[in-house]
Amino acid sequence: MSDATASNAGETPNEDTTTKRLGSDANGDEALWVRLLFMLGFWFLGNLAFSISIFLGALQFVVILVRGEANEELKTFSRNLIQFVWQCLAYVTFNQDQKPFPLNRFPDTKNDD
Repeated sequence: MSDATASNAGETPNEDTTTKRLGSDANGDEALWVRLLFMLGFWFLGNLAFSISIFLGALQFVVILVRGEANEELKTFSRNLIQFVWQCLAYVTFNQDQKPFPLNRFPDTKNDD
């Protein structure tokens, strides 16, 4: 008999696993079903932000055609919006536990150009 089996002798086999999946664990992490609701919300917001990013790309194209140069403010906002889409995807795919905007600050990337 292994040590793991001996230490869980008083519990039902899946009691600890089910508690961690459906309810909060000892560290106070949110329940998995609550995360699912957040994931659905951030999936929607991420898709909306992605669509807006595509529109801003087309708008920037028109600006370049008319003025001959890119609009820096539009470029900076687009870069921040792309970072927001990345944060939404990272949360939805369990690569990050920190919730994106509007539950945290909107991304503010530095201009690397």
